[in-house]
Amino acid sequence: MSTPAALEGARDTLPPRPAPPPGPDEAKRPRRRPAPWLPLVVLFAVAALYHVLNGIFHATPAVFTDELLHSELARSLAAGDGLAVRNEGHFFPSFLPALAQAPAWLFGGAETSYAVAKGLNALVMSAAVFPAYWLARALVRPSYALLVAAAAVAAPAMLYHAYLLSEALAYPVFLLALAVAVRELAAPSRAWGIALVGVFALAAATRIQFAALPLVWALVVALGGRRELRRHLLPLAGLALLGAAGLAAGPSVLGIYAGATELLADPAGIARWASLTAILLPFAAGVVVVPGAALGLAAALARPRGAAERAFARLSLGVGLAFVALAGLVAAGDSERPLERYAIYLAPLALVLFFAYVERGAPWRRAYAGLALALGLAAWLVPFPGLADFRFSFDSPVLSAYGTLAHAIGTANAATVFAAVPLALLAAAAFVPLTRRAAHVLGTVAIAVLLAAGAVAYAGDRAMTERALAAWAPAEPDWLDRSGHGRADVLVLPGSPAYFLWTLESWNRDAGRPLWLDAEPPDHDPYPSGRASVAEDGTLLVDGAPAGAGLLVLADFGSRIALEGDVLAEPRDGLTLVRVPEAPRVGALARGLFPDGWAKGDLRYRVWPEAAGGAYRAVVSLPTGLPVRDLAFSVGEGPEEVVRLEPGESVAVELPARRAGDGLRIRAATAELLDGDTANPRLASFRVERLEYRPAASAAAPSVSF
Repeated sequence: MSTPAALEGARDTLPPRPAPPPGPDEAKRPRRRPAPWLPLVVLFAVAALYHVLNGIFHATPAVFTDELLHSELARSLAAGDGLAVRNEGHFFPSFLPALAQAPAWLFGGAETSYAVAKGLNALVMSAAVFPAYWLARALVRPSYALLVAAAAVAAPAMLYHAYLLSEALAYPVFLLALAVAVRELAAPSRAWGIALVGVFALAAATRIQFAALPLVWALVVALGGRRELRRHLLPLAGLALLGAAGLAAGPSVLGIYAGATELLADPAGIARWASLTAILLPFAAGVVVVPGAALGLAAALARPRGAAERAFARLSLGVGLAFVALAGLVAAGDSERPLERYAIYLAPLALVLFFAYVERGAPWRRAYAGLALALGLAAWLVPFPGLADFRFSFDSPVLSAYGTLAHAIGTANAATVFAAVPLALLAAAAFVPLTRRAAHVLGTVAIAVLLAAGAVAYAGDRAMTERALAAWAPAEPDWLDRSGHGRADVLVLPGSPAYFLWTLESWNRDAGRPLWLDAEPPDHDPYPSGRASVAEDGTLLVDGAPAGAGLLVLADFGSRIALEGDVLAEPRDGLTLVRVPEAPRVGALARGLFPDGWAKGDLRYRVWPEAAGGAYRAVVSLPTGLPVRDLAFSVGEGPEEVVRLEPGESVAVELPARRAGDGLRIRAATAELLDGDTANPRLASFRVERLEYRPAASAAAPSVSF
């Protein structure tokens, strides 16, 4: 059929016929990105599982008396007794970590409670992914922020979750406090001001070190001049009130940290230890991102892209300097070793600065390349062998990784690895254009480096805690609780390592207070304790009065005692459970005598009760294969009798005594290191076969015999 002439060409002028609706298989749906919280939750779950599994192999509390403090506080809170240590009230300003661990101690046995406490800490510390992401999002895109969050929970410092300390809670709290501070500085408001005061109070109640945070924040505000002071008047007033309350309370508000106000150290010492701590931080941040982070910090300080970047840069610089200086102060005045533990919170900040540097187009390419190469070469100059004192250095995860690797492959090889790997990575990074894809790759490489270092540090942590458990605890660490005998104070004999006591307390709720026999407790054990002594008639005194009837655990690794009572258990050398009567009598005490018969180079032995006239007798020997010994025997202030002790021989020496109280002393100029590969090394000179005192009026004599 033909088309009328009038309609020719009309088809070209009509609107196009609408296309038929697509079928269900043809419909095009827009691509949906996952909700930002979903990858964070997955990351949290993976990190928590990884660290919980590693925490299983952390065998025992081993950092004394810090872990003892937090576990005692957690137990007392769980029992509804408030803050208490060794059954006495104890004020502690940073109590929140103990409160977070308290639910674990609602379980029955110590073994279960300890495992639950480590698991809780792993969950809490892994939660750092959330504030780390939120903090990073103030400056960088979501994919970069996700890498920051992953790096935060990949860091070797995550091994601290297995310790009953403050780090597990302090890590996410620090990142939260910094994120709030950045937002408050960038856009001050009443809500952010109130939140800032609250989060700073929360931080100080988590770790006393974080009292530096409001000081740094206030300094940043002050640098902005009067206008900034007016904009932040509300939080300034709130923090001033809190500070005034703290000053009014005096040093006592610091609790056991009150002594920190008396730390004295020369500026050179502080600078030395601060710098030695600082040189470990690039390794703690994954090395490869550090040059970009340094330039990112410089750019953000000089030409910030916004108020948030300016606030973050100033806070990061101030907090970094404060934490490193604090580490230097404590190291110079007390520990004399690098304290990376005080600066672990800075590692995620380096990745934020690196990605912020990339976001601004990665300027100053020559400076970046030069800095990367210089840092890589400088890694060869870090004196790792001199800084890592053993296979595991608790105060430094980086040194722990180095020490563990050195034990496995040798010091020279480990030093080469810790220098060559950073050099190779930084040399490669120096010549790679910092595109968005390259930044993701470098961030991933940094996370891989952190995971590798963390895995090695975890291995060192496992070995260290296994050694500690074997050295200071029986096969069943909670043996006292299991025995069902009840609460027992601990009589610590002279020369016995306090680690036996502290391990016993950590694992057993029935362990009472320590009683230090003729000794003062160590400086780092300021908690309630008693003083024990022996009266002239042999009565055991506690705080000047005769000891009551009941149970005593004898911490007798470094001395031997003959004490009236019934022996109920001897779970291992160095621990003995006895039931004593009212006013128990001491028959003899040998200071410097180990349970296996070895004696220190200065052995002192005396008996009770006092008796006039008699003789001290000792039978000593020397195993074959050891060099000859010259032993000096003396009683009281009398002359010395020198006896040569040949290997494989034993000698008997008897010396007269005017009275029993004069005591016998045996000295040797040389000694052997025994058990040097354990947590219980000791210097011993000879073996004791028998010690006794023979009164003039009787053939019977109190003695300690082996």
